[in-house]
Amino acid sequence: MSIIEYYVDSGLAVITMADSDNGNRLNPASLNGLMSALNKAENDDNVRAILLRSNGRNFCLGMDLVFLQNSDGEENVGKNTVVLYTEILLKMYRMPKPVISLIKGSVKAGGTGLAAASDIIIASDDSTFELSEVLLGLIPANVLPFLFSLRMSPQKARYLVLTAKNIGADEAKSYGLVDEVFPQDKLEKGLKSIIRTIFRAAPHALAETKKFTCDIYNKNIDDACTMAKSTLLELIAKDEVIAGISAFNEGDVPKWFDKCRPEKPLVLN
Repeated sequence: MSIIEYYVDSGLAVITMADSDNGNRLNPASLNGLMSALNKAENDDNVRAILLRSNGRNFCLGMDLVFLQNSDGEENVGKNTVVLYTEILLKMYRMPKPVISLIKGSVKAGGTGLAAASDIIIASDDSTFELSEVLLGLIPANVLPFLFSLRMSPQKARYLVLTAKNIGADEAKSYGLVDEVFPQDKLEKGLKSIIRTIFRAAPHALAETKKFTCDIYNKNIDDACTMAKSTLLELIAKDEVIAGISAFNEGDVPKWFDKCRPEKPLVLN
């Protein structure tokens, strides 16, 4: 069995980290598998959204430090692993298709980065989160760019790092780290309701939203407004946007409206 599994179901690309018994730890094998799956999803025109999930009690417990320690004799292994992890976070953040992380169980260290780089984080109510790097003499340097201001205040992120506090899903939601929390028995239904909404949206509008929000990050208000005017004028002139507006005015639905009816369960036991 592969440690990273991939399939497409009703327009939804499902990426499963399938080594939960070993913590779905991040090493060259798992990271290369994740990058390959993300590339497949990005380049498949039939894919409307991406779901990242795990197969057991651990979503991801972070970097495989044992592997890194045992690879001391291999030139650049540590560097290449860190670089690949960072590239994956940036790909998820900039991906023109929505990325949803489904969290069940424990999330630690680099696993928090995978979640934070996603557009939407949905968690079961028994999930836990922990930025534990300082206990090992490290810091979550690659994770923090996706937490600071993007998901929580810098001071709150600093608090979680300095204390290595283990927090539950509801507390994580109060900090902005999680978007939705559902009980176990309602997780499948809650997840599908969000995916259904995404499938009603225009793919080009979702892609433009991600691009625009990336582009205006840390811009001053004047530059952001200039970019906003330019982007809206370009979109309004597009034939597919004109057709979509006409469809609404005529009581119809745009051609991009679609229904996601996965054949397989999205939440694994």
